[in-house]
Amino acid sequence: MKTNRKQANNTASDPPKPARRTVLGWLVAAINLVVGAVVVGPVLGFIGSPVMRRSKSNWVPILDDAELGPGQTRETSYILRIRDGFAVVDRKYTVFLKRSGEDVVAFDPTCTHLGCRVTWVEGKERYLCPCHGGVFDADGNVVSGPPPKPLITYPVKVEDGKIWIQKKV
Repeated sequence: MKTNRKQANNTASDPPKPARRTVLGWLVAAINLVVGAVVVGPVLGFIGSPVMRRSKSNWVPILDDAELGPGQTRETSYILRIRDGFAVVDRKYTVFLKRSGEDVVAFDPTCTHLGCRVTWVEGKERYLCPCHGGVFDADGNVVSGPPPKPLITYPVKVEDGKIWIQKKV
């Protein structure tokens, strides 16, 4: 009686053994994955941390309440300390304040078309954009030109004799 040695040695309960090259391939892939994560992880964290940081809203004192008369529109500047990436810097901002009765409105001086700086023309009661001829009325609404939307406004409060605006940084 002849017996087949291959059949005798290979039973159904023995799983096939992986080839040596397959094991080495998986080992090299795992090492590459670990090395890649060690190198790329900190780089992505460094690049992404300023981008992923949430902006904060700060109430900023702009002007004494008595300095803005009834019906007056005034341009004023203020300095705000902000975190720019990994540095903390003092940045100068400008805002237009307008008093209508008891209410105060604050407008960002940036044109909503392409970001040029608008100017207030006192006699015409208009904000004008010198770049492309955009015109806004005293309430910041578009009168003519290419701007797609009104001037941006900031939340305002009058407290302790000062006018405050809420600025996101």
